[in-house]
Amino acid sequence: MRWLQQARIEHYVCDQCHGIHIVSLQSVEGIQESRVFVEEEGLLFSSELEIRPAALLPMVAELGRLNMQYPSLKVFLDIIDDNLPRLVVGHTVFTKAGLTVEQFILFVQSTIAATHDVVAECERLGFLNLVDVVVEPGSVH
Repeated sequence: MRWLQQARIEHYVCDQCHGIHIVSLQSVEGIQESRVFVEEEGLLFSSELEIRPAALLPMVAELGRLNMQYPSLKVFLDIIDDNLPRLVVGHTVFTKAGLTVEQFILFVQSTIAATHDVVAECERLGFLNLVDVVVEPGSVH
């Protein structure tokens, strides 16, 4: 928490999931959750994007390319019966051997930047379940 404050990265702790939510990503339209979990082995940075059900098959087709284009991230779909599909963008860093403040800040800042890029690409491709999406006539098959 001190290191996030030192890096001037806005965050808050959630009582429900015990994650450290990252405000700069939580406020992006299309991102449902963005948080850092402190685990015994290391840190897990996870963001979840809600995907339009009609975009599920094209999203599956893009997963391999997204994982190759963003090698530091793990990008996968999470599909639960009663919820809309979500694209999970994750990154981990192991801390058993130690972690400096500089390494932590680099980890968080680079993950935030890469996640912004993934969100922008998914938005450009029309995969995100955004409230204000306007579908032009003739563009639906």
